Amino acid sequence: MIYVVVGPTGVGKTKLSVMLAKKLKAIVINADSMQVYKELNVGTAKIKEEEKEGVPHYLFDIKNINEEYNAFLYQADGRRLLDKYKDRNIIIVGGTGLYIKALLYDYKFENAGDINKPLYNFKIIGLRRDRNKLYDIINKRVDMMIEDGLIDEAKELYDNKIDSRALKTAIGYKELFMYFDGNISLEDAIDKIKQNSRHYAKRQYTFFNNQFDNITWYDVDKVSFDEIVSKVTM
Repeated sequence: MIYVVVGPTGVGKTKLSVMLAKKLKAIVINADSMQVYKELNVGTAKIKEEEKEGVPHYLFDIKNINEEYNAFLYQADGRRLLDKYKDRNIIIVGGTGLYIKALLYDYKFENAGDINKPLYNFKIIGLRRDRNKLYDIINKRVDMMIEDGLIDEAKELYDNKIDSRALKTAIGYKELFMYFDGNISLEDAIDKIKQNSRHYAKRQYTFFNNQFDNITWYDVDKVSFDEIVSKVTM
């Protein structure tokens, strides 16, 4: 069985995915467009090795930052994994809605506007919470990223003069590059990271809510993760 964990950034998708995987003896497949890159760790809130708790994780750290990667390539990579592990439980987790749609539905890139039918049997678990609480969590998470070394991580990429499409769009890096260029202050860069992260969370929720009609939503302010795991796996 395939279980898909979606929702805005900062809502707890990674935590729930590991809990579900342990309960179901499942593997985890990444569906975050930035966590495929080896060099983007702190700024993408990528799961750490110890946080995996022994659960096999796939499509993380598969590309260098100067390599091109997109939904078309993800669709092929993801489907190979779904076929390979079709006899196991699979958890797909991430906030890149287009990747998930391309993977699980009959999604044709030349006719992206067409109505797509699902190609697999799956359940989608959506996580949400009060907007103000979520925004507060996002702001605090950015502060923690700064403490954990985001500036140094971004500066190394900047010093190496890497100019890839991914870096131009990755929240947390593009803002710091503006600071390194001398265009804004560090304080303004951090504020922009928080603002852009909040806007991204809003866009994610809107996309999932509008593009998928089969999501079972759970409000994590009202339901514990243990309860969600119990409801999903009962």
